[in-house]
Amino acid sequence: MVRVGTPSAVARPDWYDRNPITRVGGWSAEDLAPHAQTLRFTYTVPAGKKAMVEILHGLIMRKTAAGVLDSAEIWWQIYPGGGGGVTVIAQILHSNTVGDKDIQALGPSLTLLAADQLRCYTIDVSTGGTNDWLVGYKITEFDA
Repeated sequence: MVRVGTPSAVARPDWYDRNPITRVGGWSAEDLAPHAQTLRFTYTVPAGKKAMVEILHGLIMRKTAAGVLDSAEIWWQIYPGGGGGVTVIAQILHSNTVGDKDIQALGPSLTLLAADQLRCYTIDVSTGGTNDWLVGYKITEFDA
């Protein structure tokens, strides 16, 4: 007997056809003074899902000059479920000129699995002065 249309013969839909959900997030601040390493947000892929990271972006702009200059940084890290983190993109501003900035973006290049985390940190170890900050992401979650 020949079976037609068995479940094993049905093609699996592409990722964008598997109940996609758009996730966006970010953080911004103006005239922010120097600060210790700070976690700005975390995104964790839910159980039974995968996630396509479509964009990560970050901007640091010198608003007022620092008394003693040191670096201001944004970094994005991926923490695979149960594992340590790895930095995938970083912005580093090491300039005391008002208006100078570092802006970077990472386009569609990462697929995250269930329990993987995306984290965004900032730090400014200068003494005095302020910066404007803007970070954000867009992710599409879909059935695994």
